[in-house]
Order: sequence, then C-alpha cells, then structure tokens
Amino acid sequence: MAEPLGFGVDFSHIQRLARQYPEISAEESVAVMRVIVARLENEVVGNTPAGVGGSSGLRGSINGEVVLRTGEIIGLVGSPLAHAAPVEYGTRPHFPPARPIILWAARKLGLSGRELRSAVRGIQWKIYQHGTEGAHMFDKSFKNLDSWIMAQVETIPDRIAGRANNGEN
Repeated sequence: MAEPLGFGVDFSHIQRLARQYPEISAEESVAVMRVIVARLENEVVGNTPAGVGGSSGLRGSINGEVVLRTGEIIGLVGSPLAHAAPVEYGTRPHFPPARPIILWAARKLGLSGRELRSAVRGIQWKIYQHGTEGAHMFDKSFKNLDSWIMAQVETIPDRIAGRANNGEN
C-alpha cells in the first residue's frame, strides 16, 4: 500500500508566541488549518474523476477534518472508500472482477446485452495487460495549493500578535 499523502509544517517560529499566548495560538492555528483543509478538500473533489456514483460516489466520499492531539493540529483530507487509493495511484496489471465494470459500463456507456459483455471483457483484458493509470487527485491538489498553504501558515504569527495586542489572552 502506498504512503498517505500529507505535509508537515514547522511551527518553531510560532513557539515563542504559543508559550506566551497558548489559547490564542491554538485557536488561530486551528482556524488557519480549517481554512486550508476546506480548500484542499474542495480542490481534491474537483480533481476526482466522476464515476457512476457522481457526487454520491468517490467524489462525495472525500472529506476533510481537523484533528487536535496533544501538541499537534492535524489536517486530514481523504476518503474511506476502498477504491480511493487505486484511483489515486493507479494499479499494476491484474484481472479485475467483472461486477464493478458491468455497473460502470452500463451506467457510463449506456451499454446492455452483448455490447455490455463485450465491452466488459475488453476493459478487463486491458487492465490485465496494462493496469490502470492513477488520477493523482490528492497529489495534484496538494501540489497546486502548496505555496498557498504555506502562505496561510505564515499568517499565524500576525494573527496571534494582532489578538494579543488587542488585549486578548
């Protein structure tokens, strides 16, 4: 299984402010992470191939959340569906089961009967010989937003300082 995509940010430049204003620092860091996660989730959804389920399929399963652990703020964007990883990374050549391909070909291509069976066999054979190419929707989205994400992170010290200067603790 491939490693999950992710990024880490060094918050050492915020540590002094965090020691001085721990609540403000936590609140502002979480607020910025929520903005980042929301935009990244939206970007990933837009880069995800539309399957037969449309927004109730893989696209609809992608969600983001911010998780707080002791000393950590973690932004997650992902999907619980088993086929999310093969869509992201692609697959090696293998002989796939017919059932999901039948459903896909019937709905997406509007095929039935002999045409459907022939198309399914052709798709299975192609995957058996070549595998599938990954859509890289998570990777593309992260790369596309990388500099924007870092710019958002860089706003945190000013946000903390602004609230601290207004007398908040």
